[in-house]
Amino acid sequence: MEEPMTPERKTFLSRHTTFPIFSSDVGDAWLQLLNLALKIGTEKSPPQGERVAEVLAAVVTLQSPLLEDGEQAANQETFADFLEFTRDEFEQIHFPHFEKKLTEHHRVSNLEALYSRLEDRLKSGASALIPVPFEVSAAGEGSPGLISISFNTVGDRLFGSFVIHHLDIYTDWPLEATALVRIQCQLAAKLGLEVGSSTFFIQNGNLDANRWRGATELLETHFKRPLPLHVDPSGVFLFGNDGGKARAMLLNHDASEIMWEEAFSDPEDLSWYIIDVMPWLLPQHMRYVGQECASLMRAMREGECYEQG
Repeated sequence: MEEPMTPERKTFLSRHTTFPIFSSDVGDAWLQLLNLALKIGTEKSPPQGERVAEVLAAVVTLQSPLLEDGEQAANQETFADFLEFTRDEFEQIHFPHFEKKLTEHHRVSNLEALYSRLEDRLKSGASALIPVPFEVSAAGEGSPGLISISFNTVGDRLFGSFVIHHLDIYTDWPLEATALVRIQCQLAAKLGLEVGSSTFFIQNGNLDANRWRGATELLETHFKRPLPLHVDPSGVFLFGNDGGKARAMLLNHDASEIMWEEAFSDPEDLSWYIIDVMPWLLPQHMRYVGQECASLMRAMREGECYEQG
């Protein structure tokens, strides 16, 4: 019986490092990571094993989920129906395995005892770091190379930062991220805090070639874009043609204060400047900046009246 042929990937040019991903849940972030590996992952062929698409220095930020009234969902976890494990499987198999490995390494009886070690530091406003050996993983032995877990308090929220040396994007990410977010939620509950964002620093993410077809099918079925508009906390941009110069202002949301203002002869220079000096803007906001600067450039070249969309 012939082995199935490995599908080819249609790839795009990239800078090969530092890719920011923003999402509100593990499942959607998984789809974004799969899309990243399939479309711009660097292909490698290890001496032993299948070809892989490799992504370096990916940064995934899971924003705190909000309810429709703007309040935070109380430690709610979302188990997307396309994940390859159920909530029950996570509760009964994967998380207990992760908890056992983590507590054994730190020589405590349970996670509650580990949280108690961190409580005083976090209540004082200091950061709390949990060093982790590579073998501690929710996905099983020899899986993700988790290096450290750290927490910081900002106001009434607990923020988590997780450093992972290497990761199989397809098999490991959903379990590993779900387990780490669970740790953050439990610690926040113990401290009486809301849950802030969770940021994952993945130094090396791989997608095995034998998973490319399955990943492609997942994306075609579930990776539906564009996302609904998210208001950027940074503010609101106003663009205009100011006597032949492309001018932009960044206002706060009630338009009571001008946060930033600049003008350029070339609207393209304006768009590049904004992206360079404001990397904290949401990806959708960056796309909007490019769209408006392009419209402004057309209007200025053709002598038409520019109206911001």
